[in-house]
Amino acid sequence: MRFFSRLSIQSKLMLMLLAVSIASILVISYVGYTSGKEAILENIHGQITELRNSRARQVQSYFNYVKNHAITLAEDPTVIEAMESFSDGFNQLESEEVSTSMISEIWRFYEKFFIPRLQMNVDGNPTVLRYFPKQKIALYLQYHYLVKNPYDLDNKNLLDMAKDGSNYSKIHQKFNRFFRSMTTRFDYNNLFLVDIKTGNIVYSVHKNTGFGTSLKSGNYSNSGAADLFKTLQNNRERGAFDVIDFRPFRPSYGQPVAFIGSPIFKQSNLIGILLLQLPVDEINRIMTGNFQWEKDGLGKTGETILVGSDYLMRSQSRFLVENPEEYFKKLEKQNVSERIIQRIKANNSPILLQEITTNSIKKALEGEEGLGILDDYRGVTSLVAYAPLKLADSLDWMILSKIYVSEAFEPIQIFGKRVLVTSAILVPIVTIFSLFLSRRLVMPIYRLISGAKKITSGQTNVVVTVPSDDEFCQLATAFNQMARTIDEEKEALEEQIRQNDSLLLKTLPAPIVKRLKEGEEQIADKFPHVTVLSANIVGFDEECELMSAEEAVGILNDIITAFDDAAQRHDVEKISTVGTSYLAASGLFVPRLDRDKAVIELALEMLRIVRAFSQERQHYFEIRIGIYSGEVIGGLLGKQKFIYNLMGNTAKIARFLMIVNSVEGKPNSILISQNLYEPLQEFYQFSRMGEIDVPGQGKMAVWLLRDGGHKK
Repeated sequence: MRFFSRLSIQSKLMLMLLAVSIASILVISYVGYTSGKEAILENIHGQITELRNSRARQVQSYFNYVKNHAITLAEDPTVIEAMESFSDGFNQLESEEVSTSMISEIWRFYEKFFIPRLQMNVDGNPTVLRYFPKQKIALYLQYHYLVKNPYDLDNKNLLDMAKDGSNYSKIHQKFNRFFRSMTTRFDYNNLFLVDIKTGNIVYSVHKNTGFGTSLKSGNYSNSGAADLFKTLQNNRERGAFDVIDFRPFRPSYGQPVAFIGSPIFKQSNLIGILLLQLPVDEINRIMTGNFQWEKDGLGKTGETILVGSDYLMRSQSRFLVENPEEYFKKLEKQNVSERIIQRIKANNSPILLQEITTNSIKKALEGEEGLGILDDYRGVTSLVAYAPLKLADSLDWMILSKIYVSEAFEPIQIFGKRVLVTSAILVPIVTIFSLFLSRRLVMPIYRLISGAKKITSGQTNVVVTVPSDDEFCQLATAFNQMARTIDEEKEALEEQIRQNDSLLLKTLPAPIVKRLKEGEEQIADKFPHVTVLSANIVGFDEECELMSAEEAVGILNDIITAFDDAAQRHDVEKISTVGTSYLAASGLFVPRLDRDKAVIELALEMLRIVRAFSQERQHYFEIRIGIYSGEVIGGLLGKQKFIYNLMGNTAKIARFLMIVNSVEGKPNSILISQNLYEPLQEFYQFSRMGEIDVPGQGKMAVWLLRDGGHKK
C-alpha cells in the first residue's frame, strides 16, 4: 500500500485503468466464450434440427405427390385405354414367329450389352442363360424393340413403332409418345403397364430386359416390381397404391430402384397395374439441397442423409461427391469390403451399399427423435439430429442431419484467439491514451449521441461536426457516412416497398394484398355467390411442337395478356394461369348482380381473341370454356411464393365443364350449367347439349354458347 500511496495520481489512474481494463477483458472474454459456445451449440442444434425436419417434409411431400400422381394416372382414360389395348396387342403376338436367327441376335445382345453392365452391380458371375427370356412374346418384343432398335442403349424409348407390321406396334406408336412425355416431365425413371392376369409387362417406356416378361413366373418374379405387383393384385380396391423400398433391380443393371404402383380399372374390372420407377436423383436433390450444402448452412462437413431399416443408405454422401479419395480411405479404415468399395466407385453412390449402424440410427430405428453429440458414420464426433421417417406402411426410413463438432465450434475458437491478441494490444493503449483523451472525450461523444438520437427519432439527414483531426473526427465522418447510408437505404427501401406492392398487385387481388400487408398469415374466405370461368386453349401444346421456344412462349404470353386486358375491362378477377389453362371469377370481393353476364361477355371476348390469334399467326388452336356459379372458398397458399386459388364444388364443376366441353363440345365454345342458363337465356342464344353426369352432383343439364350468340 505504501508503494501505491507514493505514486502520482497519473500513475495511480494508469494502474487502476490497466487493472480495470485487464479484469474487464478477462471477464468479458470468459462470458463471451462460454455464452458464444452455448449460443453456437443451440444455434447449430436448431439449424440441423430444422434442416432435418425440412428435408423430412420435402421427402414426405415428394412421396405423397408421386402417390397421388400414380393413382391419378391409373384412373386416366388414356392409361385405361392403353392398358386394354396393349394387353390385347400383346396376346395377339402369340401367333408371330421367332426364328433361330432372332434368338441368336437376342442372345448376343444380352452377352454384349446386358451382362457386362449387370456384372458391375451384382455379386457372382451372372450368365445370359439365367436372364434370357423364356416366353415367346418376350423374345419377339425384345428383338424388335431392343435388338433392332436403332437408338443407343439409354434411348430405346425414342422408338415409337417397330418395323414388324404388328398390331402391337401400331398401338405402341399411338401411346408411346404420351408415356414418354409423362416420364420425362415428371422425372420418372420408367413406367410399366402390367397385365393383371398374366403379370406380363405389356409395355414399358424405357425398354430393358424385363420388357415382355412376366412378374408372376418370369426371370424377375422375385424382384421388387414383382412383389409390388402381387400386393396390388391382391388389393382389388380402386384408388389403392403401394410402394416398394429401393432394391437392386436386375433389368436396370442391378441399380437401386424403388417402385410405386396403383391398380388400373375399366369400370369395375381390374385390368392391370401401373408401376412407376422412382428416380434416386430426385431424393438426392432434396437431401443435398441440390448439392448446395454450404448455402444450406451446413458448412464444410454438414449433410443430411437417409438410411433404411436395413441400415443401408438411401441417399448420396456429401463426402463421396466432394472428396471421393478421402471418402474411400475412410471406408478402408472402417474395414468395408473391397467388393462394396468397388461397387460404390462404379455407381458413384453408396445407396444400398454403405451400412450405417451408429447409435443415432439405432435410436431412430427404435422410433426415437432427438439430437446430441455423437459419432457419425465416418467415426467423427458430430452434432447430430436424428428421427424416424415413415413414408408408407412398408417404407420405414431414418433421417439425420449432422455437422462435425470441430467445425461447429471453430468460430468460438477463433474468437478466443482474437480476444487474447486484441487484449495484449488494447490494454496499454487504453491505459495511456485514456489520460490524454479524457478531457476531449466528452464533447464529441455528446455530439454523436445527439446525432444518434436524431436518427432514432426519424431524421436521416443528420451531420455531426467535430473540431479535431483524430479518431473522433473519423468516428464523426463514419457516423455521417452511416447517416447518409441510412438515408439512401431508407429511400431505396421505400422505393422497393412501392415496387413490391406493384408486383403483389399484379400477382394477387388487391384486397388480398391489403390483408397480407396488414399481417394476416392465413387468408381464407367463403364467397356465397361467385361465377367461375375455367378455360383451356386446346391444340396449343401440339402446335408448340412446330414452333421455337421463343415463338411458343411469345404467342401464349400475348394471348394471356389479351385475356387479362379483357378481364379488366369486364371487371372480372383473374385468379390464375397454369400453362394453357385460365381461371377467372366475378363476385369475389365485391358482390355483383351482373356477375354472370360479365363472365359470359369475357368468355365471348376470349373466343374472339383466340380465333384472331389462330388466324393471324396461322396456327390451329381453339379455346374451350366452362362456367359455373355458386359458393366458393378462396385462400392464399404458400409462404415463399404466393398464389391465390379457389376451392370447392363451384370451381371444381367449372373445370369439369371445361373438360367436358373439350371432349364433347364444339370448337371455340362456352359450356354453362342450367343455373346460369335460366337468367341468361333472354340475352343469348344457347343450344342445349343435353345432360352430363357431374361427379358428386349427379345429372346436370348443360348448354353451349358460341360467339355471335347474342339475342337481337
